[in-house]
Amino acid sequence: KQWYQRRVRGTPLARHNCGLFHILTSLRARMGRTQVTERTPRGFMDTKKQMLWIEWQTLARHYTDDQTLLGEWFYDIMQKYNEPQRHYHNVEHIYQMILNFKHFYQEITFPRTVLFAIFFHDYIYDPKAPDNEAQSIDSFRSCAEDLALDQDLVRDVVEMISATSSGHYTEEHDEEKPRSRDIHYFLDFDLAILGANPVEYTLYARKIRKEYIHVEEEEFCTRRAAIMKKFIDRKHVFASREFRQFAEENARKNVESEYEMLRGRVAQMKKSREHTCKEHGKSKENSEEQSTELNATLEEVRKVSGNVVGYAAAVSEQSGGLDDVE
Repeated sequence: KQWYQRRVRGTPLARHNCGLFHILTSLRARMGRTQVTERTPRGFMDTKKQMLWIEWQTLARHYTDDQTLLGEWFYDIMQKYNEPQRHYHNVEHIYQMILNFKHFYQEITFPRTVLFAIFFHDYIYDPKAPDNEAQSIDSFRSCAEDLALDQDLVRDVVEMISATSSGHYTEEHDEEKPRSRDIHYFLDFDLAILGANPVEYTLYARKIRKEYIHVEEEEFCTRRAAIMKKFIDRKHVFASREFRQFAEENARKNVESEYEMLRGRVAQMKKSREHTCKEHGKSKENSEEQSTELNATLEEVRKVSGNVVGYAAAVSEQSGGLDDVE
């Protein structure tokens, strides 16, 4: 780091991220771990994306030497995960998943399969669409075709991505002594935020609400509470034994807390709506009473007016008779 700072004449590293990246990739290339690309792929300027690029390049180089193709796919992945509707399911999310992947690397049987699933499981993410996972799988198949991936790997990645559309649930979630296969680690990486501390979990919940800002508050709370209830009803939130040991307890507390909060909010909104309806009903009744009283008053006025007119006519006739006598 000191050598690099001297090379850039003391300029802070934060202003020269790409330069540090090229130094790192050059060192990796000299050790035979990867090849240096002709140019840095567009779309990343921070160290997290640099780490993702290195992981992607290290992963994909097992299947192709076409650096341009690797750069294009990585750029496309970063563009997808940087879309404006994403507040949680973004680059930060897959970055955290890969950190967990690296932490449990020794426990994973087929690391490449898990990595491809991490990069593509939320490749398509439209909160208004019901088939994000299916579209993400289609996109992965396109990438697999370009990279000439073997069919067994493709099948396993598709299985992992498909599992995220079924509530992140497998039979292993109900087992007391799980086998902890690769798919279970992958699902736990995706749900790791559930076991975070309360502050981080609250921020996560707010980001999810932002992603579904188009949904009315009561409907969102009802649907979100239903999802939380599914986690509560499981024997275990996580499938792997490692995540159960250090994150299961926190996840239970966070999920139950959000569930109660959502139920309370729904009940409050229903009560407020009923109160509004009652007030509206009372207002309508008062209006009807006032209308009835007004009609009665008008009827009385008509009667009085009719009597006055009749009396005037009678007086007029009597006056006419007296004149004739005279």
